[in-house]
Amino acid sequence: MKTTISIRTYLLLAAISVSVVLLGVSYWFVGSYYERTLKEDARILAGQIARHTFNTMYQVMSSGWSREELEQFLSSMREGQGESSFNVEIYRGALVERQHGAIEQPAMDSAIQQVFSSAQQQSFLDGSGVRHLSPLVVAPECTKCHRGVVVGDVLGVIEVRQNHAPLLAKARNRFLTFFLFLLPFPPLVALWVAYLIGRRIDRGVTSLKEDVAQVNQVSDFTRLSFQSYSSGFSELDELITELDLLKERLQGIAVDKELLEFEISLMEGFVLTSEVVRDWRAHVQRLLEDMNRFLPAYALFSAFRVKDEAVNLEFFWREAVSDDTQQEMESVARNSFRENPYLAGIEINSIEHYMGKGEASVDEIDLSKEQIQLQTKSLTVESPKIGGIVGIGLQVDLSGDPVRLLVVESILTTLLNVVGSVKAIAKYTRELEYYATRDPLTDLYNQRIFWELLDYEIGRASRHNHRFALLVLDLDNFKSINDTYGHVAGDKYLEEFAHSVRQTLRNGDIFARHGGDEFNILLPEIEDDTANDVAERIRELTQNLIVACGEEGEACNSTVSIGMAIYPDHAVSTKEMFLFADHMMYKAKSEGKNRLAIPSAEDMIEVLREVSEVKALVRRALEERLVEPHFQPIVTLTDGQTMAYEVLSRITQQDGKLIPASRFIEVAEHEGLVHRLDYIVMDKAFSKASREGYSGLLFINLSPKALILNEFFGVVKGLLDVSSLRADQIVFELTERETVKNISLLEGFVKRLHMEGYKFAIDDFGSGFSSFHYLKRFPIDYIKIEGEFVSNMLQDERDLALVHSVAELASRLGIRTIAEYVENEHIAHAIKAAGIDLGQGYHYGRPRADFTPVDQETPEMGPSD
Repeated sequence: MKTTISIRTYLLLAAISVSVVLLGVSYWFVGSYYERTLKEDARILAGQIARHTFNTMYQVMSSGWSREELEQFLSSMREGQGESSFNVEIYRGALVERQHGAIEQPAMDSAIQQVFSSAQQQSFLDGSGVRHLSPLVVAPECTKCHRGVVVGDVLGVIEVRQNHAPLLAKARNRFLTFFLFLLPFPPLVALWVAYLIGRRIDRGVTSLKEDVAQVNQVSDFTRLSFQSYSSGFSELDELITELDLLKERLQGIAVDKELLEFEISLMEGFVLTSEVVRDWRAHVQRLLEDMNRFLPAYALFSAFRVKDEAVNLEFFWREAVSDDTQQEMESVARNSFRENPYLAGIEINSIEHYMGKGEASVDEIDLSKEQIQLQTKSLTVESPKIGGIVGIGLQVDLSGDPVRLLVVESILTTLLNVVGSVKAIAKYTRELEYYATRDPLTDLYNQRIFWELLDYEIGRASRHNHRFALLVLDLDNFKSINDTYGHVAGDKYLEEFAHSVRQTLRNGDIFARHGGDEFNILLPEIEDDTANDVAERIRELTQNLIVACGEEGEACNSTVSIGMAIYPDHAVSTKEMFLFADHMMYKAKSEGKNRLAIPSAEDMIEVLREVSEVKALVRRALEERLVEPHFQPIVTLTDGQTMAYEVLSRITQQDGKLIPASRFIEVAEHEGLVHRLDYIVMDKAFSKASREGYSGLLFINLSPKALILNEFFGVVKGLLDVSSLRADQIVFELTERETVKNISLLEGFVKRLHMEGYKFAIDDFGSGFSSFHYLKRFPIDYIKIEGEFVSNMLQDERDLALVHSVAELASRLGIRTIAEYVENEHIAHAIKAAGIDLGQGYHYGRPRADFTPVDQETPEMGPSD
C-alpha cells in the first residue's frame, strides 16, 4: 500500500531537502574554488619571492658586499621568516663550492638536482602547500666575481615553500559557520509558503469533503457540484472540473449498493423455507416490506391464470389504504391486461387485497389517481409462467430518480419469477405433503403413515391399558375386475369401496390403503365384540357393494377376506401385530374367502414359528456371510445408457434359492442386525465392482439409524480403501423403514459424509412425511419417486400430477430425479415426458448378480423388486 502525505508536508520536506543539498553543494564548491585560488596565488607568490630574493642578492653582491656580509644577510632573511608562512632556502651548487667551499645546508632531493641540470624553474603543489624552485643562472655580470664559470651555468637554487593548510582550515571553518547560520532560513521560508498554500487548498477541500460525506446513494449526486469549489490553483481546479464530469458519468451508470442488496434479497425469495410452505402470501407481504427499505413502494399486485380465460388478482399493500385507492389500483391492473394482446380478453375471476402492518390503523392512506397511474410499473407475459403467473405490478414513488426507475423496470422480471416460484413451491409442497400421508386414489392414509400410527397406538394403548384391534383387508378376485373392465373400472371400484367402508367406522378409527387391493384398519379402545362387529359389517357391506363398471355400466362386485389381531392378546409389537393380522387374512382366503379369521392358539404358534425361522435365517446369514448383492440398473432417459446400479440384498439358502430382502429385512431391523447385513453387502458389492472395473455409481439402501452409528464412517471408509472405489461413486439411499428421533444428529452425520464425497438420495419420495424433512435439511443429490405413483400414473390423474410436481420441485432445487417401478415402455415414455432424469424397473432390467448394461439385457415385464 502506497503511503501518502499532505501538500504542506511535501513542500516542507522538499524545501529542507533542497536547502541541505544546495548548502552542501555550495560549501563544497566555494571551498574547492577557494583552495584552488589559494594554491595558484601561492605558486605565483612563491615565484615572485624567489625572483625578489635573487634580485636582492644580485644587488647586494653588485654593491661590493663581501662573502661574510652576504652570509649575514641570508641569516637575517631566514630569521625573518619565523612568523611567515613562507620559507626560503638557498642551495649552493658545486661550482660555488669549488671556489668558496661547502656550507651547511639541507640535502638536495631529485627535484633540486633536476633544476641544477635543466636550469629551469619548477613549481609543485601538494596537500600541505606550494614548493617553488628557481635556479641562480650565471649572468655576464656574475663572471666578474665567480671565476671559472660561464654564462648559463647554475650556481645555486632558491627554494621557496609555503604551508597553506592552516589557511585552508581556517577558511573552511569560516565557510561552515556561515552556512550553518544560513541553514534554518530556507526551511522556515518553505514552512511559511506551505502554510499559505495549504490554507488556500483547505478552504475548498474541507467544504468539499463535508458535502461528499453526505453522499450515501446515487440520488445524492444531484445535490453535489464540484464547480462551486476552488483551490486557488489552476492545476487543482482542472482536477476538480474532471471530478465534476466523472460525477455526471457515475450518475448515469452507477447502481446503489442498497439496490444491489435488494436484488439479492429478491433472489433469496427462491429459497424453499418452511415459512414459504406455510403461507406464500405472507412471504410476498414480507417481500414488499423488505422492498421499502430500498424503494418507497406502496403496493404489489400479481395475476395468476386459473382457467383458460380467467385470472385471479391479488394485491399486497404496505399498509391499509382506502377503498378508492384499491379500486384505482384494480383499474390499473385491468388496463395492463388490455395492453397485452394475448391477455386482452381475459376475465377477472377473483380479486383479493392483503393489507400490511397498517391494516388495523384508523388512518388509511389515500393515493391520488395520478400517483397510482404514473407510479405503477407492470409486466405481463404472453403465456403463464411458473406457478401460473401472467402478470406483476409495482406501485413505487421514484420521482427525480431515473436510475432507480430503470432498476425497478429491470427487477419486474425477477419479481415475476420470485412471486410465481414461491406460490408454485408452496402449492407443490402442500400437495406433496398431503399425499405423503394419503393415498391419492382413495384419499385414505397410505402405508407409511399407517406404520407410524400403528406404532403410536401401541404406545398409547400400553400407557393407558387399552385394547385395540388391527384389521387387514384384501379384496377377493379383484384382479378379475381389472382384467375384465380395465384399470379405470378397478380404480372406480376401489374408490367406492373405500368411501363405503369409511362410513361404517367411528371417528378416530384409522383406515389406510396398504397397497393394491389391500387395506388396514385400526380400531382403538375396543370392547370385547367391537372388532368382530366392525369386521362383519365391512364383510357384508363389501358383499353387497355393486359398482357400475365398463362402458355400458355393467355391474361388478367383490368380497373381502379379513384378518384380525388384538393388542395385547395376540402381540405387543408393531411388526408382530401386523404379522398376525396378515397371516390371518391369508388364512381367511385359504378357507374360502369372504370371511373373518381370528388367531387361535395354533395360529399363534405357527406365526411365532415362522418368525423364529426368519430370525434364525438372518443370524445364520450373518455368521456364514450368506447375504449377497444383486445389481439393478438405473438408466439415463435421454440416451438409455446405464449410469448406476442399485445394490439389493439377497440371502442364499442351502438349496441355492434366493430370498429377497422383503422377507427378512423387517426382522433384521427388529433384532438390530440390519447394519451388519448392510456391511456384508457393501463389502461384497465394492469388491465385485473393483474386480470388474466398474466406474459408475452404486446406490446403497440404508436405514437412517445405521448412519448415526459411531462405527459407520470408519467401516465404510475401510471397505472403500480395500477396494479401488471412490467415495463419490457411492450414493446412500435414505429410507423411512426406521425413524430417527434426533434428526439434528442424523443431519450432522449426513453432512459429514457428504463433505467426504458421498452422495445421498431419498428413497420412495412422497410416501412419507420424513422425506420432506430430509429434503429441507440434508444435502440431497437424487430423489427416487415412490414407485406406486409411477406405476399408476397412466391410470390415475392424481398420480400423474404428483409425479409432475415432484419433477418440478426437484428441478427448482437442482436435484436429479429417478422413477422407480418402470415396468413397460408406456410408463418409460410418460416419465420422460414428465421431466424425470433417470429410470429404474423391470422394463430396464431385473436385479442380477453381475453388472450387465441395459443394452445387453432383454427388457422384462413384472413387478418391481
